[in-house]
This record gives sequence, C-alpha cells and structure tokens, in this order.
Amino acid sequence: MTDAVQNQFPVKATDERNAAREIERRERRESVLVRVVQLLIAVLLFGAWEWGARTGSISTFLFGSPSQVLKLAMARIENGSLLYGAYVTGLETIIGFLLGSVIGTAIGLGLWYSRFVARVMGVYILALGSVPVLALGPLIIIWFGVGIESKIILATVSCVIVALLQAYEGAQQVDKDLIKLLRSFGATKIQIFTKVVIPSSYGWVVAAAKLNVGFALIGAVIGEYISSEAGLGNIILIAGANYNIPLVLLGIFSLMILAFVLSMAVGVLERFLLKWKSAGSR
Repeated sequence: MTDAVQNQFPVKATDERNAAREIERRERRESVLVRVVQLLIAVLLFGAWEWGARTGSISTFLFGSPSQVLKLAMARIENGSLLYGAYVTGLETIIGFLLGSVIGTAIGLGLWYSRFVARVMGVYILALGSVPVLALGPLIIIWFGVGIESKIILATVSCVIVALLQAYEGAQQVDKDLIKLLRSFGATKIQIFTKVVIPSSYGWVVAAAKLNVGFALIGAVIGEYISSEAGLGNIILIAGANYNIPLVLLGIFSLMILAFVLSMAVGVLERFLLKWKSAGSR
C-alpha cells in the first residue's frame, strides 16, 4: 500500500508541472494577442485619421494629420529641438519623481513611530494634498525662477502626498499581533521598523511609484506651461499660441511616449527590487 502511494507522487508532480507550463503558454499567447489587438487599433485609428485628412472629411487646420505630424517629427528630431525638449521634461520628471517619492515615503513611514504626531500632522497633510499643483505653480516659479529648478519642485510636490499616504497606509497595515509578539521577545522599535514595517510596506510604496510617474510628469508640464524656456510643455504652449496643430499633437504624442518609457522603467525597477527582496528573505 505504501509503495502504491509513493508511486503516485512522481505522477502528481509531473501533472502539476505540465499544468503550470500550460498556464504559462496560455498567458504568453494571451499577451501576444493583446499586443496584436492594441497595434491593430492604433493602425485603424491613425489610418482613419489620415484618410479623413486626405479626403477632406477632417479639417487639417483643426486636427492635422498623421503624415504632417510624422514629417514635423523627423524635422524636429533632425534639428534636435524635439529631443532636447524631451530631455528637459524627462530630467525634470525623473528628479522630481525621485525626490517626491523618497521624501514622501520617508515621512509616511516615519509617522508610524508616533500616532500622536501622525494625528497632529494629518490636517496639514490633507490641506496640502487638497491644493492643486496648478495653483502652486505661479508661486513656486516666482520663488525659484523660470529655470528647471521650479519644474523639479512642482514635480516633487506632485509626488510627495501620494507617496506619503501610501507609505503610511502600508505601515498601518502591519499585523499588530506580530508587533506585540516581537516586542514580547525584546525587539526594539527600530528593529521592528527596519525588519517588519519597511518590508511590509513595499507593495504600497511600489503602487505609489507607479502613480507618481504620471503625477511628476504632470507637475513638470504644468510648470512649463506657466513659464519656461524649454521642454515639451513649452513646445506645446508656443505651438498652440501659433495655431500650429501638428506641432501641438507632436508634443502631446512625445509626452505619451515619455510617460510610457518612464512607466516601463518603474516596472523594471519594481521587478529588480522584488528579486532583491526575495533574495534577502532567504
């Protein structure tokens, strides 16, 4: 009887491996299908847009056309103005994102130390979070000038509250019974904070980072809209004032591509940190 049961184990393990491979293959096929459908939708939309512009069904003065945008993109890439604008906006976004995420996360996790301080600061955090970045823009630009510094600060401010609230919420979700158990074994508050609270908040911090990429970009572009010397927002603003719709659309598409690249970079960083965390827990 024992031999019969033992002989079933390899069969069961093989079945589980085969099932896992089948699920992986199915997910891979679905992922490819999603990409194909996404590409087809984009081709259809741009194709219909171009067809409408060429036949006169769509006003090129109001809506431009893909061919106009592409031609303008090649010219702007060749003279370097588009790449420089993307570089400036990207730099503002990245620095603001990093500063805002680090500052917000540090404050949010730090509030775990004192419930009293967290309650006192709560009303100020709520007040700051309720103020639109657009309203702060003119003040920050007056204080720090029209250069890149004011755009970085606006991008930073755009990220701080989200990072703070997510980190604080993650710290509050730590199992209270686990903390009591560790304290009963003599663990200090700093040990609990570094060994339990910070690792437990990882998912919340990563979720905030994914959101903050977009918020940082919005903050940087708002600053460029208000007053700037360079950047994609500056390109869009000047093009709009001159009714240059193809250039406005080129700036918008460039922002979309920049946001996509930055989001992909955050995804890569997330996977790296996940592997590092898994390796550290072994």
